Amino acid sequence: MKKLISDNNEKRKLLTKENEIYFDKLLVYIRAHLLLSERQSEEVLTEILDHLLLAQGEGKTASDVFGSNPKVYAEEIVEALPKEKKGNLLTFGVEILCDIIGWFIIIGAIGRYFTKSDQIYLYSSIINVVAVVAIGSGLLYVILTQLKKGAFEEKMSKRTVVKSGVLGVVTFGLFITILYLTDELGPLVNITWFTQLGAGSALLLISYLMKRDRTKSY
Repeated sequence: MKKLISDNNEKRKLLTKENEIYFDKLLVYIRAHLLLSERQSEEVLTEILDHLLLAQGEGKTASDVFGSNPKVYAEEIVEALPKEKKGNLLTFGVEILCDIIGWFIIIGAIGRYFTKSDQIYLYSSIINVVAVVAIGSGLLYVILTQLKKGAFEEKMSKRTVVKSGVLGVVTFGLFITILYLTDELGPLVNITWFTQLGAGSALLLISYLMKRDRTKSY
């Protein structure tokens, strides 16, 4: 899978500017659909790219080959592509979960190193982890949705920029509020910053190994 994606990225460099812009719109829109089969999505992109390069050699543009409306063409492709297998989706979900929680734990460990604290409030920590996962998942959904909507825009509209800014501020404010309201809940648990750092690193390692095995299996 990694080689397939790499080959596609290399072939893109052979496109003219006009054809590259057209193809990139298709690429962003298709890749933003995470529930579709990743391998078959990349294979379709490869077929489109190869076809486009051949047509380009004959002096044709992407619009000549696939039509003047890339959004319509992209939607037809997405509708035809199969969904990713449930097992692969579950693995991917756990992989992302380990990534998010792992980084959160590591950042917390670094903070505790400077505060010289060897204790955490158990319930507060659990609530914070759940909040990070929920907010992170929500942000991922919003980002993917925005990618799909913006894939065919020539440039980002002012409205989109404002919405993105507001979303960022609201998300940050929500997380800070949760941290404030859930401070010092539950029993105190003794855990060193180094142990916490190790736990976070272990989760990142698990995520890395899962990603490696997942891409190898394709």
